[in-house]
Amino acid sequence: MTTNCENYSPKGIRCRQPATEGSKLCKWHISGGQPLENDDEVKGTLEKMCRDGHSLAGFFIQKVNLNDIDLVNADLENADFSRSNLSYAHFYGTNMKGVNLFKADLTGANLRAANLIDCNFLGANLYKTKFDNATWDRNYVIINEKEAIAAEKTNNIELAQQKYKEAEEIYRNIKLTLGDQGHGRDESHFFYREMVVHRKQMPLLSFKRFFSKLMDLTTGYGEKPLNVIATMIADITVCALLYGIFGAQYGGLTLLFTTNAMPFAETMGNLLYFSTVVFTTVGFGDITPIGVSKPIMMAQGLSGQVLMAFFIVALYKKMMSR
Repeated sequence: MTTNCENYSPKGIRCRQPATEGSKLCKWHISGGQPLENDDEVKGTLEKMCRDGHSLAGFFIQKVNLNDIDLVNADLENADFSRSNLSYAHFYGTNMKGVNLFKADLTGANLRAANLIDCNFLGANLYKTKFDNATWDRNYVIINEKEAIAAEKTNNIELAQQKYKEAEEIYRNIKLTLGDQGHGRDESHFFYREMVVHRKQMPLLSFKRFFSKLMDLTTGYGEKPLNVIATMIADITVCALLYGIFGAQYGGLTLLFTTNAMPFAETMGNLLYFSTVVFTTVGFGDITPIGVSKPIMMAQGLSGQVLMAFFIVALYKKMMSR
């Protein structure tokens, strides 16, 4: 008596394919355990199962030529298409969560509106692959970076470095594909993640890593205008406080927190005004620095120019397609 495969999809749906002799699983759920039909038959069978509403979750379909296959709105969760030819395949709206696409050819494939959470794109050919409106994990973090973070937590630094390197390659490839198609906003997410995993490959206490982290916090690597605005406000506020500590000349008065020349609120207001003037390099000259405030003013003027440049670039990236 033939029994059905005992594999259940992540959604709890049991596979309806017959189990192979001597196994509780069907040929689709055994990795290399059973030879599949020829490529054309595999393609036709998969398309028919998709049309009939059969879940293809967890299927092992490796090294198969599936050029132009139509699996629109299919359930492929955790399937393995490694080294398969999926060029110009149709995966619109498909659940591809956890799919292994290692070294798969996705040239011109349509992944629009597909669920791509935890997909493995390592070594995949993404030339002209369509990613419009695809679903990614929170903050666009891919499975390879997650594995790197998990390896770090277990102190497996060698594995973590390998996975970060894989993630960087994948982020770069997706970024380039999106950029070629004019999807500047989506491209920026993957550029940011590329920079993050690149930083995590640097020696922990190195200056390069510290500087990269600083760029992340202050500008989001030029991709986050709000980070730049927050940094600009912090720069102006901190420098105003420093001017209040070390002094600035305002007419015949010295603006210092330790004097009672004017109320604190008025002193702080004048110092914020002066700090903003220095930051924007306007330089009206009605307030001048004294003592230690002079090198602080020089440093703030330089930081203001740099941050203003980053803000313009970040804003342009957000408002205009690259």
